Amino acid sequence: MPAAIIPKEAVLDRLAAAFRQHGYDGASISRLSEATGLGKASLYHYFRNGKQEMAEAVFAHVGGNFQELVIVPLTRTGDPTRRLRAAARGLDEFYGRGDWSCILDLFGIGSARQIFQPQLRSVVTGFESVLSDLAQEAGVDRITARRRAEDVVVAIQGALVVARATGERKAFTRVLKELPNRLLGID
Repeated sequence: MPAAIIPKEAVLDRLAAAFRQHGYDGASISRLSEATGLGKASLYHYFRNGKQEMAEAVFAHVGGNFQELVIVPLTRTGDPTRRLRAAARGLDEFYGRGDWSCILDLFGIGSARQIFQPQLRSVVTGFESVLSDLAQEAGVDRITARRRAEDVVVAIQGALVVARATGERKAFTRVLKELPNRLLGID
């Protein structure tokens, strides 16, 4: 297949995989070219401003996926427990069943941190806010809901780190299963 006709979404998925594997600083243009199957010139056809533009596009692309798989189920109407379980299924898919590193984590270290700090803060606080709103809707008081929402985000991210370090997904799977109890106090 000629490089020029690879859909941009496929290019972004391949770039995301490369950034997950190598981090921002370790993802050289050569590695990104290899990961996408595109020559360097073709990569620059898609992203004229280089690696930072690629990372920004990946960040936006991954953010759209997170919105669709996690945030939308949380913000629908209906039973809060069911919505939280749907979001847990979305998190499981979004993180490749616990096998994929979090782009937020990878873009929060090294030189990427200076570039992405405002966006990282926005994503984390936005996710916590949606979780807190859901907990309050279920009858949890505001202060407890905010603390639990933060704890849920910490548990998810921590479980991803443990999964990456050990090669075991058990902690990640358990955290997702326990989301209703962690956030709402429901088994």
